[in-house]
Amino acid sequence: MFQRLRTSRYMKASGRNDAAVVEFTARVQRIARVHQLGLKDKPNPLSQGFQYPERQLLGLSNRDKQLIEELVIRSLVR
Repeated sequence: MFQRLRTSRYMKASGRNDAAVVEFTARVQRIARVHQLGLKDKPNPLSQGFQYPERQLLGLSNRDKQLIEELVIRSLVR
């Protein structure tokens, strides 16, 4: 299910002079948030609420965080 969320159909992009944003569309944002944080939600309007397990859909690895930190420090030193 979550592999399809990476397609352009479920994403929207916007930009300004100083920023670029790529995000999920509104409905998919809610679904992704419920699964990312392990929240309670109703699969359909007629069903009872269901507590979803926390599943990391989005995030940064330790290596990603280290790389970002190095890039920020390098740009500040210049």
